[in-house]
Parts: sequence; C-alpha cells; structure tokens
Amino acid sequence: MASYLSYDILVQVLELLTDDLPSLYHSSLVNWDFNHAASRILYARIQYSPLHRHVLDLKDRGTDFGTSMIASACTAQNAQLVVELEINGFISTRSSPLFILCDTIAHAIEKFINLSKLTLCPITYHQSLFTKTLELLPALTHLRELTVNSSCMGSETAPLLTRIEGLRKLTLRSPGRLILDSLPGWLERLSPTLVGLHLKDNCGSITPGVLKSLVPHVCERLRDLTLGLSYSLTDDDVFSFMAQLPHLERLQLHYPDSMNEQQLKPPKFLPNLTRLKYFAVNYIPTHTRHDVLALCRWVKRIISFSPLEHIRLMCVEPPVSIPFDSLVDHLVKKHHKTLRVLDFGYAYAGVDAAKAVFTSCLQLEEFRISARRGVLDTFQELSPRLARLHTAAFRIRNAKMKKALVDDDLATEIITHGPPSLRRLLVNGAMWEGSWVSGNDADVRFVVRRVRGLGGNTVT
Repeated sequence: MASYLSYDILVQVLELLTDDLPSLYHSSLVNWDFNHAASRILYARIQYSPLHRHVLDLKDRGTDFGTSMIASACTAQNAQLVVELEINGFISTRSSPLFILCDTIAHAIEKFINLSKLTLCPITYHQSLFTKTLELLPALTHLRELTVNSSCMGSETAPLLTRIEGLRKLTLRSPGRLILDSLPGWLERLSPTLVGLHLKDNCGSITPGVLKSLVPHVCERLRDLTLGLSYSLTDDDVFSFMAQLPHLERLQLHYPDSMNEQQLKPPKFLPNLTRLKYFAVNYIPTHTRHDVLALCRWVKRIISFSPLEHIRLMCVEPPVSIPFDSLVDHLVKKHHKTLRVLDFGYAYAGVDAAKAVFTSCLQLEEFRISARRGVLDTFQELSPRLARLHTAAFRIRNAKMKKALVDDDLATEIITHGPPSLRRLLVNGAMWEGSWVSGNDADVRFVVRRVRGLGGNTVT
C-alpha cells in the first residue's frame, strides 16, 4: 500500500498519531516508507527525565542517557530530525569524571544540527552539568526557543548562557540576581529577534529597577510576556512596565497576595494594551467576596482596552464558591465580539452569568467554568447558538455527588443536539467525544464515546 502513497501524504496521516508513540513505533516497522515518515514525528521531540531515587546510586555514571531514545536519535539517520530537546527530572548531583552525562548531552547537542527548541530544567543536578552544552549553543543556527532554570544561571554557567543570540523566545524559571544583572545586556543583543520573554515561578529578585532596565531592549518587538510572583513589585510597577510594550499580544501574570495591601494599591494609570489577545493569571485561592471582587477588578484593569480572544484563570486548588460574575459581566459587555476561549478553571460563575455568556459570546470556541448543576440545562437550551463551539467543560459545584454526575445518555444528547461543531464535553473530569465513523456497511454515523471517567460506553 505504501508504494502508492507519497511521503507527504504518509506524514499527514501519521501526524494524527503524534501523541500515540507506541502506534507510531509500530507504524515505523511496516516498511521503509512508513519508517521514514514515522521517524520524522517520533524524533521531532526528545525528552530525558529521570525519576526520583530515594538513595544516591554510586554506580550511576549517567549512562542511561545513552541507552534511552536519545541514543537512536544521535544516529546519522535521525539526528537531523530532532527539533526539540527537553531535559528535566532528577539528575544525579555527582560531578565528572565519575558522571559522564555532561559529555553525553554535549555530544548529542552537536549532532542535533536542526534543534530549534531546547529546555534545560532538571530538578536536581550538578552545577557544571550543562557547562559544555552551553558552550556549544551559540553555534546552533536554528535555535529559536530556550527554557532554562537555575541549572544554567550559576556563576560558571550564566556568562555562557548570555552569549546565546538569535532567540525568538526566552524563558527563565526562578531567575536569580546573578542572571538578572546580566539580562539587560543580553536582551540588547537579542532585541533584533526576541518576541517572547517569560520570567516564571519565583521572581522575588525582580525589582522595579530590574523592570525599568529591561524596557529599552524589549519595547520595540516584544509580543509575549510572562511575569511570575514578586513581592517587590506593586501594580504601579507592573502596569507602568506593560504600558511601555505597545505590541504586547499575550500576557501572563501572577495576582498579588491579597494580604499585601501595598501591592494591591490601585495603580495611578491603566495600561492601554490595544493589541492584547491572550491574558492568563495565576492566583491563590480566594476565601472572601472581597478577595474575589478585588481579583475581578484587577483583571478588568488590564484587559479593558484589549480585543481579548482568550482569558484563563489558574488556581492550584478550588476556591470557595463565590461567583466571579462581575468579571463575566465585563467580558460579556466589552469582549463578546472577540472572545473565543473562556477558561475560568476552578473560578465559580453563577448560572445567570453563564447564561449571559451563552447568549452573547457567539464567537466562543471553547470554555471551562465551575457552576451549579443547573448550568447544564441552561447550556443545553442555548448552545445551538454557539456555532463555533467545539469544547465545553464544566465543574459542577454545590451539589451532591450523585446529582453532579452525568450519564452517557445525557452527554450524548448535549453533544448531538448542540452546535454542529461541538465535539468534546467534560463534566467533573469525565470526558465524551463525538466523531463521524463509517461502519462495515459504509454507513456513516455520528458516535459519542466516553473517553475518560467511569465506564467506556459507545452511544450512536
């Protein structure tokens, strides 16, 4: 069969299995045509992530790196296929020459001549683990995205890191004072190409002075920005910084601690982010109505002048069931013409607020909200209006477990009688997907399957 299919067609077909590595592997064994097409996908992204060990293994010399998938990726046939390499997990803290992983990683980097995305974020490591690797990175002409953590920001590695140029996206996880002191000069050299800067996780070393020092080097091109949590910054500091980034299209911030009144002091002016399309915020669980209203006001200050398409609220655990209706009301009134993705996560919304979304935000393609059980009835009634909706996700709150459950019949009814594009429904972790399938009699039917959660029934 493969002899009648061109390589380009095989690649398109096998890309459907991108997340199914076992199937890709078996496809690569069919014949050489399938092998070449599958290898392009199998080796595009390579990951090395050792598991945690409770006891230090004195026999561990880092040789498992060479016996992993990376070993075959380093062969002449496959090395040019690797475009993304990710190294994380728990790596031994032993130093060389007892631990040879440092040399092995550097050898792999030399082989991966088409590498465009690199992540170096191990949880445990020796301070010189990536020294040789960082020395080689300036020679990688295709490298465009780099993500590193403290393993590359030490006194020995930071000077090597800041020699890298030509990046379009730079991510620094928990940047310390040492790398932040060098960052303005590095950004100046990166300014012709850099469009994304992500300072994530613990950003306590970022002060107002640090932000001011970055402005001249990012104000002309930066479109994508992330700022992690820093108790040294007030809203005035952050908003003033954002106001000097006129091309910003994507933004992710950490909402200040509600207990820190100085951080939450209303800013003197609002950023006029007229190009912002994506906004995400990390926040700690809110426990009072005052906290929820303060968070909603804070978000509205940022997005008020934006043609927002995607909003995401992220919290590590469910907050109390206090509605974020004031924010929903703002989205419905100001952004209903542009909003495509509404991801409230654990944030609670009243049924009436959800009804306003289903009635007014007709460009919606995907949403996730937490609400009472009645929201399903409201959605079932109004969803046919949402012609572009393909994914609907609910967390049912304030209901007994039995009442919060959705059976296959109801899920099938919601999907089949909803908008024509609706293909995925999630309720409290259970997920159903709808798709067109052909039977043995060549009859094409729309089938809804439960793909996650209790049971595994198929309903036609």
